[in-house]
Amino acid sequence: MEINKKHLFWLALAAFLVHQCINFFFFPLDNTFADERRFIREAIRLSTIGEFRTGADRAWEMPFTAILYSFFYSLTNSREGLIVVARIFQSLCLIAQGLLLFAISLKLFKDRSAALLTCVSVVFYPFFVFYQGLLLSETIFNTTLAISFYFLYCWYENQFKIDRYFFWANFFFVLSIYIKGTVALLPPFIFLFAYYFTKFKLYGAFKIFFASIIIYIILLSPWWIRNYTIFNQFVPFTTSSSLVLFVGNNPLNQDGGCELSLYKDTEPYTTIENIKNELVRSSRYKEEAVRYIAGNKEAFIKMVITKFKRFYSIVPNSEVYSAWYYKYVSVLTYGVFLFFALVSIVKNVSIFNRLVPVYTLAVYITLIHIVFISSIRYRLPLEQFMILLSTPVITSLLSYLRSKSTHMFKATNI
Repeated sequence: MEINKKHLFWLALAAFLVHQCINFFFFPLDNTFADERRFIREAIRLSTIGEFRTGADRAWEMPFTAILYSFFYSLTNSREGLIVVARIFQSLCLIAQGLLLFAISLKLFKDRSAALLTCVSVVFYPFFVFYQGLLLSETIFNTTLAISFYFLYCWYENQFKIDRYFFWANFFFVLSIYIKGTVALLPPFIFLFAYYFTKFKLYGAFKIFFASIIIYIILLSPWWIRNYTIFNQFVPFTTSSSLVLFVGNNPLNQDGGCELSLYKDTEPYTTIENIKNELVRSSRYKEEAVRYIAGNKEAFIKMVITKFKRFYSIVPNSEVYSAWYYKYVSVLTYGVFLFFALVSIVKNVSIFNRLVPVYTLAVYITLIHIVFISSIRYRLPLEQFMILLSTPVITSLLSYLRSKSTHMFKATNI
């Protein structure tokens, strides 16, 4: 069947209606996760007094999600109105994410059936549908990454010129840093590896690398200037990253998770958390984590392995989502896409150079979370690319089985 814009429109409309049923019949008109309360408080404060804070802290996390939510709050002047507008917006983001992955799939694999399956899988993927209904940064971040990769592959098609596609790909990669500091060091290296593993020209690769760094510095400078004005010193990203490093690397953490309640009334967490100066507190968390890692190298290596298993677990790690139906949904969706994505890596060796950006993202995010903290929530940015990789393999398999079945049917009727 020829896939045209009309088919994509009806697919988008069906997805939007399904998302709203989840948003307003499954979720309460309130927060579900504790982190949502933090984003809501940040948005209301920013909208009402024009100041970005997380509690008393000024650079605890990156600001874009709060800025966006503060705009939504200003439209309605109510907490419930913010939730409604944010959920509708994030549903549209997820649909855009699916359409972008459709376009990227076409660029990579030239297979419209695989591209359509990619789009359908993304917009109805249970974990994406779940998170688009929460006031968290995940959906906005994933969509921004999808936009970045779309322009990145336009840059591929335009022969790696330093052009508008190069600029917009860099722009959206840096915007993703303003949403989540997790990818803070990634953008220039994506472009470096993409160019080098295609052209194998070192000089050209470093020219692209430095051009990307210049854009990176220009686009991040507003955040750096803002932080220098507040703290009178250079704060490149967030002050919470050291807490996350500490949570993932201390004697009480035995499963690689991120449960802060473990540390209530324990030392040194209580002492450090009571330090009022944000930068001093951040520095102390980092010192404690580094001291633990340096003094417990064997335990650190074992925990890295534990975190890796947790990060790629086929079933949810949290006890809240340990019921059998959550496990079945995870196995039959994420588990299937993970398997076929691994098959795809082997099958698509011939286009390795075009898939280098996807692999770079996967390695980078995996390394970050096996050193810091691990959760399937933090794996979400990779799952859209697992779907992207797996669908051509799935459609090829279905096509093979269909032709085999047709051949057998004809044979039995001879």
